[in-house]
Amino acid sequence: MTFEEALVTLGVNTKEVLARFSGNEMLMRKFVMKFPSDRSFSDTKVALSVMDKKAIETSAHTLKGVSGNLGFSSLYEASSALVNAVRAGDDENIAPLGEKVISIGDNIVRVLSSVEE
Repeated sequence: MTFEEALVTLGVNTKEVLARFSGNEMLMRKFVMKFPSDRSFSDTKVALSVMDKKAIETSAHTLKGVSGNLGFSSLYEASSALVNAVRAGDDENIAPLGEKVISIGDNIVRVLSSVEE
């Protein structure tokens, strides 16, 4: 899969994201391809596994920013909902929202991992 095909598969608005990187395609690619090793996603997964609400809030908030900047809108929306649930004390929805974040994030990692260099 090409990088461009991966972005289409993930529903990334390439034009919008490219604008965030001042039109620098190589810089955009560099940052998008770093997502699989970004700590905000792995930290969120760990925090969710032990239900550490403070750590969930912190890592999911960072993940929200990272995913928003990279154009991963579905992950942005899911991590935003997770942060809001933690902040509202909506304990009933933290686990299901966390599962959604993990599922979407794992899919992004899978798609990006299939990009041929």
